[in-house]
Formats: sequence, structure tokens, C-alpha cells
Amino acid sequence: MGKMRTSDYGSTAFPLAPHYYKYKQQFIFPDVVPVLETPPRAPQVILHPVTSNPILEGNPLLQIEVEPTSENEEGHDEAEESEDDFEEMNLSLLSARSFPRKASQTSIFLQEWDIPFEQLEVGELIGKGRFGQVYHGRWHGEVAIRLIDIERDNEEQLKAFKREVMAYRQTRHENVVLFMGACMSPPHLAIITSLCKGRTLYSVVRDAKIVLDVNKTRQIAQEIVKGMGYLHAKGILHKDLKSKNVFYDNGKVVITDFGLFSISGVLQAGRREDKLRIQNGWLCHLAPEIIRQLSPDTEEDKLPFSKHSDVFALGTIWYELHAREWPFKTQPAEAIIWQMGTGMKPNLSQIGMGKEISDILLFCWAFEQEERPSFTKLMDMLEKLPKRNRRLSHPGHFWKSAEL
Repeated sequence: MGKMRTSDYGSTAFPLAPHYYKYKQQFIFPDVVPVLETPPRAPQVILHPVTSNPILEGNPLLQIEVEPTSENEEGHDEAEESEDDFEEMNLSLLSARSFPRKASQTSIFLQEWDIPFEQLEVGELIGKGRFGQVYHGRWHGEVAIRLIDIERDNEEQLKAFKREVMAYRQTRHENVVLFMGACMSPPHLAIITSLCKGRTLYSVVRDAKIVLDVNKTRQIAQEIVKGMGYLHAKGILHKDLKSKNVFYDNGKVVITDFGLFSISGVLQAGRREDKLRIQNGWLCHLAPEIIRQLSPDTEEDKLPFSKHSDVFALGTIWYELHAREWPFKTQPAEAIIWQMGTGMKPNLSQIGMGKEISDILLFCWAFEQEERPSFTKLMDMLEKLPKRNRRLSHPGHFWKSAEL
């Protein structure tokens, strides 16, 4: 097994980032690994509001707008839990739009999954994110209706949407949200799935009333790993695996929103201004090889997502299960980009991780993607974790017994 970088850099002296902090810096990543090249445009981070600077006019570097996170987000229902931290956007798909007729033709392979929009009963808004809005609805029973917002006259995004529907229709697994069909006739584009019960994992790990012991964190991780292993066996990448896209209900774990990143428009949103709008907490889920390729010229489907990058994101969830928060939570975005782009890691000793726990994390967070384990290997590692009645090599706070 290859050598892993396990240095802790939790004490790096970066300032805290209030919502109105403004910072400009160009990053030139060193050649940490010879096979990785410095991206053609190094990221420049701007936490808005940003005033114009004549010195920087014409600068082709990437500007990143970071949306603040509400600190009092409790997530007691799906409306609170599914909502990503974006400013209000015009995502309504209920009014007519002008789309090219050619791009609206449904493939013969998708016809059996095509649901006429008129058959749906669209209810209350229960969440919104980078790909559109989620409604509680009815179609032969309760369903979740994900209305997909794509740019007007964008045939490429429409094709990407249909490719994702093709992938969705292959999935049948207890840990993967059930796909029921899709609306594929513009202007009404939607994915219809079963309605997830319970709470997002994001909400669960931040609930101070819930104590997670090693058995519970392992069980949750195993369920995610089983679902992700299934998706990878089907040739499907998640690309946006995070605790907000995992639902937990009475011991059952369900993964949602896999594959939607390619049609999210996250990179196109500010392309005219050479800006990248990012969701708060997104960066810490991105593998170094992706962080290093963020650029105004990069399309979503051109970023180097892979099975390895999904495993890296699982590592962030594993960290979150034990630390009860994202890594680098108090760091400004430019510090996160620099640290993750160069393979730095938070100080694990501060959260009392035992060696068995941290070993799994460091495997998932390996800088060289080939050193990260497959989900099959991860399942073996999780099964070998000590049971609750056996003392870990370092007694962490998750030693305690509690049931959800």
C-alpha cells in the first residue's frame, strides 16, 4: 500500500471569516505530486460584498462567491434539511419557457419513464439546492418532485439531464432513493422519486441530544458505503456526496441526488463575471485533484470526478460523524482551497479520534487518488472496527452508548 500523507495542519494561522470579509489572493499550487499539474487559472476567492478594483480589472483568475450558512439551522424536517445555503434564485419551472424543440425529443429508451407533468400534483416546497427546487407532491401516492432548472436554450444541459435519467432508471437498492420517473418535456423538467422519511444526516450529527457511539457511526457509514458501492457497480458516480444528501430514519440510510452535479449549473452561474458561486461546506468534500482544477473555463462535466473522489467525500462524512461538524469549519474559503489543494488535513487529535477511526479517514483522504480504498475495501475496514464493549486505542467521546 502506498505511502500516505498524514500531517496535521490544524494550527495553521488563518483568520476567521466573517460573512463580509474580503480577501484576494492568487494560489499557485506547488507540484506536490508530479502527475498533477498546476491548473491553468489559479483560484482567487472573493467573499462578497466585493467592490470593484481597477488593479484587478481584466484579471482572468477565478473569483469565488461563498454563500453564508445559517448558524441556527436545526433541520427538523425535510424543508429545513434539504435546503442548500444559496441566495434566492429564480428557479420556477411552472411558467412557460422557450426551449428548442429539437432538444425536447424523448429518447425511445426513456419513454417508459416519462411522466407527463400534468399528472403531478405539486405541493409545498420542501427544499432547494444548486440543481433546482424540491416539492412534496403526489403521483400515485406521495413522492418528491425535483424540478430541474437549466439555462434557457441550453441543449447541452438538457442532454446531460437525460443522461442522468438514463442512469437513475437502472437503480434499485435499499440505500438509494427510489427513482419513479421523470418529466422530460421542456419547460417542465423534473425527477420524481420516493419521498425520503426521517432527517438528513447533516441534521442528525448536529443534534446535541444525539450521542453517536462507535457502533452507530459504523452502522451509518456501512449503509452509505453499501449504497455507494452499488452505484459504482452500476457505473454511476455521485459527484456530490455529503451529509445533506443522505437521509436517516430509524436506522435506515438513503442516498439522494446522485449524478445531478453535471446539470447543477454551479460553474455557469457566474461565468459571465468569471466567478464561481459555491455552497458553504462544498469545498471540504472535494478531492485535491478537483480543487486544483477549478477554473472559469471548466465545465461541470469536465471536472475530474471519479470513484476515488466519491471515496474522498465519504471520508468527509466519516469525519463529520465524529467531529459533529465539517472540517475547516472556521477557515475562510481561500484557506480551505489552499490546504485541501495541497493535501493538508485538520488536526485529528483535537476531536479525540482513536487510531482505528483515523486510519479509515486518512485512507479516504489520501492525496494520491489511487491510494484511496474502494467502497468494497472500506466495508472490510468498517467491519474490523472494535465493538462498543472493546476499548478503542484512544478513548474518544463516541465511546458512549446511545441509540437514535
